[in-house]
Order: sequence, then structure tokens, then C-alpha cells
Amino acid sequence: MSWNASCSDADADDRRVPFTILTGWLGAGKTTALNRMLAAQHGRRIAVLVNELGRISIDTQLIIGRGGDVLELAGGCVCCKVDIKNDLWDGIGDIVARSAPDHVVLETTGIAEPAAILDGLVRVPDKIRDRILPAGVVCVVDAESGAAALASREEAREQAIAADRILIAKLDVATPDAVRATHARLDELAPEAERAAFPLDEAGARAMTSWMVEPRKLRAWSTRRHHDHDHAHAHAHRNQLVAIAFTDDAPLVGERVLAVLHALGDRLVRAKGFVHVAGSSERGFLERAGVRTELRAAGPWGDAPRRTELVLIGDGLDEAALQRALWACRAAG
Repeated sequence: MSWNASCSDADADDRRVPFTILTGWLGAGKTTALNRMLAAQHGRRIAVLVNELGRISIDTQLIIGRGGDVLELAGGCVCCKVDIKNDLWDGIGDIVARSAPDHVVLETTGIAEPAAILDGLVRVPDKIRDRILPAGVVCVVDAESGAAALASREEAREQAIAADRILIAKLDVATPDAVRATHARLDELAPEAERAAFPLDEAGARAMTSWMVEPRKLRAWSTRRHHDHDHAHAHAHRNQLVAIAFTDDAPLVGERVLAVLHALGDRLVRAKGFVHVAGSSERGFLERAGVRTELRAAGPWGDAPRRTELVLIGDGLDEAALQRALWACRAAG
């Protein structure tokens, strides 16, 4: 990569807005970390860009405590679509001009490769490049299932390798053996990256925020892998990983929806979204993250339409078959 984050003119750096990439494998805990950062009383105005993989804006709806501005990028993987890359840098320029934030954070999809995103900087127009200062890559790693993801998923490994900081998440539910295994993998892949975790209180959130937005020098990229992008209805990545969006206005029986997901076994890598649960007045939130799958009540619907909106990501998923199985979960209102 020919363009470096450092600048010989310190005053020029002072005029730029720091830009951090928040990455991590599917379900690692990126949105949770982002919400903690935005809700903390740290006095910073942080602008957020959310790159949704599916066609449904689940993460954007889950971002709370917004201490700045939020811009959603068009559905797709920001690391491998040229038009999305352009949208990314145009979006950063727009959000900086409109909101004058203290910091910009990009929450990537769970399969994005930070090195590929940063390679796009060499093609950014000067008028945008002069507004931003790349400030580092923070990778969230799930302590409970991180070792397995790092062993089996190349994208997860690339994310860890590219990071200058690694946030270890879910230590409150991970077994000692799982924590040891995750650290052992990181010892092999990213021994120079700083690892950290923070208490789940307000002081911990403030400390985490300061750590995440501190500008760091970008690590050198030794490799650059190009990969094709499937422009068909489902989004394809390595290992036949696809993202499927499902929407339905009809009420669904919650335990049957969970049964459909459980039947997919290890092929289902990630699931996230809202469920119109039959017989319930509350909004259901469904999530598969790491080794855990749950459907829980998430409060009243409010002004949101009562509609099931799910994004399912996995290996070789059959969209038509999944659609049929979920339609079979319908019930009378």
C-alpha cells in the first residue's frame, strides 16, 4: 500500500478526522462494543458507518445511544464491491462535512477484510483523503468461539492479522479452556496486536472508548487477496458463505423458528433480526452468535411495523428451502 497514515505536517494531521475500522467475525460482538462506546459518557462526538451484508438493516436498528451521526452503506460486502468502496469513502467525506465529528468508526460486516478496505485509500480523491486520518483497526474476537472461527475461517484470520488492537469479548460466558484456546490462536496469528478487555460498567465503557479511538499507526499489509463477488440474489464469499434475507408480515410461532435454525446445525454461522412472534405483543429479537442461538422479547414494537426481518448467514444455505421452512412457522394473529 503506497499511502501511509503518517503525515510530515502535524498541523495537517490535526485538521483530519481520525477514522477507525471496527471488524470481527460474524457474531463476535461488534455491535455490542459499538453501542457501549456510543452510550458511554465520554464527551466525544462519534460518527458511525454501518456496512450491512444483507438487504435488511438489522444493525442500524440495533444501534442505540447515538452520540453523533449514523450513515448506513448500501447492502453488500464493503471489501469486495468497487461501487461500495466508492460509497464508503464518499460516505466518510459526507459524514465529516455534515456532522464535524471528533471520530469516525466503520463497523464492517463479519466477513470483511480490513486490508482490502484500506487498499481503497490509494484511489480516494484528495478532497476526501485530506479530511480523514486512518487511525487503526480494532478486531473483536469472541472468547467463547473465537478459536474455532480463527481455525476454520480465512476471513476471521485476515481480520486478526490486520488489527493493531484486539478486543476480547464474551469473557463472562467463556470457559477457561475456551479462553486459553482463543489466546493461543491469536498468539500464532497476531502476536503484535494489543489485546484488551474492559469491565461491563460505565468506567469500563469509557476506558474502552478511549482505547478504541486512540489513533494508531496502520500495520503494513504483506498480502492482498482478491476475490470474486457473486452479484446474484444471495451474497457469496469464501467457502460458499451466503447471506439470505427473510421478511414476512405474518405472525410466526417462535419455537418453530428456532427449530428451523437448529436444524441447520453448524452450517448456520450467524443469524440476526426481529420476529413477529405469534401470540406476543412484544417484538422478538432472534440471534445466532458463536455457539448460542436465542429468541428473546425485546420490548414493544412502537412505531415499527410488526414484521419479521431476518438475515441468515451460513455455508451453502438454500434460500428457497429456508423460505419454505419459515413460512411453515406461520400462525393466525
